[in-house]
Amino acid sequence: MRRYSNRRLYDPQQGRNVTLPEVAELVRAGRAIRVIENRTGGDVTVSVLAQTFVGSLGSWSDRDTTVGVLKTLISEGGQSGMDILKKTVLASLGVVEVTRQKAEEVIDTLIQKGEVAKSRRSDAIIELLDKAQESTKSIKDKVASEVATTIEKMKMARKKDLDELENKVDLLIESVRRIEEKLER
Repeated sequence: MRRYSNRRLYDPQQGRNVTLPEVAELVRAGRAIRVIENRTGGDVTVSVLAQTFVGSLGSWSDRDTTVGVLKTLISEGGQSGMDILKKTVLASLGVVEVTRQKAEEVIDTLIQKGEVAKSRRSDAIIELLDKAQESTKSIKDKVASEVATTIEKMKMARKKDLDELENKVDLLIESVRRIEEKLER
C-alpha cells in the first residue's frame, strides 16, 4: 500500500483507496501489510498499524481495562511498554503459560515497585492466575467467533454444506442413470 500526503491509503493491487477499518480487516484476515510513504519512499507500516489499533479501541467493551492498559503502556513507555504489551497479548493467547511461578515473579516485581502491598501477595497471585485464565478463555472465544464470522462472510462451504451437495449430486447421478436406462429401452 501507499500512503499519500493527505494521509489516504491506496492499494495498487486493488486500484482503490483503503480505510483504516479495512486495514484492520486485512490484518484479521492474515494478509501481510506494508505501507510506503509515497513522497519519501519510507516504510510507515508501524504508524498505520498503530493508527488502526487506536481506531479499534473504541469498540473494546471494557473501558476500564482499556484505559488501564493504555495508561500502563504510556507510563512504562518505549521498549518496556512494548514488552508489557507483547507479554500481555502472548499470555492472552496462551502462548506464554502463566504458571504459579511466573505469577509469583510478576507480583514480586510489583511489590518491589510498590504497586502491590506485600500483605496482598498471595491474593494478588491468585487474582493474576484467575485473570490470565479468564483472559485466555475470552480471547479464544473471540477468535473462534471472528473465524466463524469471517468464514460466513467469505461464503466458504462448510463440511455440512459439502456433504449435502454430495448427496444431491449422488441423487442427480442416480436420476440421470434411470433416465438413460429408459431412453435405451
